[in-house]
Amino acid sequence: MTRRRHVTLVALLGIVGLLGVAVVAVAQLSLQDARMQYDKRNAELDRNNPDAIFELAKWAYQKGLKDEALKLAIEANAKAPDDVRPKFLVWAVTEGDRAGEESPGAETHAVAAISEDEVQAVFKREGAGPMNAFRRIQGVLIASCARTGCHIAANPDAPFSLVTTATTTDKTLVQNFLAVNKYLDREKPDESPLLQMPLTGERNHPKRFSAKTDPVFRSISAWINTLLTEADRKTPWGRRPPEEPPRPVP
Repeated sequence: MTRRRHVTLVALLGIVGLLGVAVVAVAQLSLQDARMQYDKRNAELDRNNPDAIFELAKWAYQKGLKDEALKLAIEANAKAPDDVRPKFLVWAVTEGDRAGEESPGAETHAVAAISEDEVQAVFKREGAGPMNAFRRIQGVLIASCARTGCHIAANPDAPFSLVTTATTTDKTLVQNFLAVNKYLDREKPDESPLLQMPLTGERNHPKRFSAKTDPVFRSISAWINTLLTEADRKTPWGRRPPEEPPRPVP
């Protein structure tokens, strides 16, 4: 290669490098501008209008503001549980994190720190059926409670944190089950703190359910009902027999 060609190549590489920096700078400015627009729109948003909340969530997603889009989609779903659009948007935002892939910022999240013996003990105590059914519940909890930035290890105010990495493993499954277990009312599933807090909005908790008829509420409640109560564990067969109605006096 002649000296002239060498100088030309170096110059071209320099231009390409500068163009790369320029592209990154433009992208950052565009994202910054989008966030400024989002803050303005979010401040003026009618929070009683699920359609308006969803439209802003969709706009945020299109502008690359995924965290903001996810929060709004979950809020829209809580106010209009029968509308499938927010549910699909939540799926779209979190789709890249399926199959146990780590999400951006996952290094701030907790990791499963329990032994295989503890995993086996929980499966034996609770039963393989309810624990495997918890895999679906776990996905719902992560999407609505962890990815909003609430129930993660990085939030010191959270009463419990969920593991969002390697979610297909039994370790993560059991770790997350143990995290929510003390917030379950096995005798009265609907009264479980895990469901009541997002239903009533107590202690400044965001409202996630508009009513007990919400499909997600019912799904979690039905799963809690499959867990053994303390009374169940005291019976030889594992679950109390159904109570028979009193027979009429002849």
